[in-house]
Amino acid sequence: MSKKYIIYGRVQGVGFRYFIFELAAKLRFNGSVKNLSDGSVEVVIESSRQEEILKEIKKGNFFSSVDEIKEIETTKTTYEDFKILY
Repeated sequence: MSKKYIIYGRVQGVGFRYFIFELAAKLRFNGSVKNLSDGSVEVVIESSRQEEILKEIKKGNFFSSVDEIKEIETTKTTYEDFKILY
């Protein structure tokens, strides 16, 4: 199952994309992460363990602060790995 989330808060310039990339390796899920122009971060997660992953994302890394997570509808996409998009 693939879902897209927009993460709001202090999530740019604090290593948040790299944190998500390492979380994907640790929890073994595919998808992508990228910064958006409004200061938020878009994360696409392909996994049946969405709630577990979101719980970790909400915690963030040492420098980040997640204020809000919005789920956005996405078309079904199959990812072979996890990528940081620029």
